[in-house]
Amino acid sequence: MIVHATDIELADYMAEPDFSAHVRTADDLLDEIKRAFSGVGNVERHATLAWPKAQNLLQFRPEEVTLWAGSNGSRKSMLSGQVMLDLAQQGYKSLTISLEMSARKTLERMFRQASAKGSPGPRDCDHAAAVMRDRVFIFDHVGSLGQDRLVAVLRWARKKLAVEHVLIDSMMKVVNGDDDYNGQKDFINRMTEVAKETGLHLHIVVHTRKPAESVERIPSKWDIKGSSSVTDLAHNVVTLWRNRAKEADPTKHLDAPGQVLDIQKQRNGEFEGKFLLWFDPASLQFLDASGAMARPYLAPRPQEAHA
Repeated sequence: MIVHATDIELADYMAEPDFSAHVRTADDLLDEIKRAFSGVGNVERHATLAWPKAQNLLQFRPEEVTLWAGSNGSRKSMLSGQVMLDLAQQGYKSLTISLEMSARKTLERMFRQASAKGSPGPRDCDHAAAVMRDRVFIFDHVGSLGQDRLVAVLRWARKKLAVEHVLIDSMMKVVNGDDDYNGQKDFINRMTEVAKETGLHLHIVVHTRKPAESVERIPSKWDIKGSSSVTDLAHNVVTLWRNRAKEADPTKHLDAPGQVLDIQKQRNGEFEGKFLLWFDPASLQFLDASGAMARPYLAPRPQEAHA
């Protein structure tokens, strides 16, 4: 194909834009870098996973996107709900946009986790509400949500609620069709732009393909449904695997973990690897050791906030 000069607005390309504001020298950023290296262990502190063995190995930094991936029934929503409670304990505010479950059902599950009880009584419910008060918000909408409306919700939540984290459950309710590769790429790209614009950390639930060879194989980031651009564009990728063999025969797999959390990508962190978790079916809590007991979350003190 021949492109003629008359087909292009050449004036737009012939101008000399000023990019000086985007060019930095080592001296410009020297003080910031010194502060970054002066922290304990030379690690900047952000929101993190709450299990003691996982603390600070995966950090949820502002302006980033984390994918939570797993097959159907792998407890993605349940575990990410516990993560939102963990963030509340650290003093962070979050909004959960659960497009596959009503606000009531979402909160019922989180009440069980917060109270560490399978059937919380009235006082337990009061305690769970106190744990989440002014820190955990739920967007009550079930069904598809267009990208433009979602972006508006994110901007509104950041401005009006001052939230720092948003859980979007899930991508399939925003982008229709597993084979809409361009739509998926555009969505994740747009989410990274919104995260950068607002300072939010976006947690997005995505689905993996059912493995052809064995459901016992822990999924990798390559198993995520749709375009490979989804994982390329995200800052962090975490896959989840549920130990169904243990559920089928608990006595045979008594000490085996009920869940595996695999950090497969962390663009701005050094750690990648697996964490073994044990699931308590009554409280719906994920625990970090065999034989560990579910414990109720602590209600925050007045004016308590993260550092």
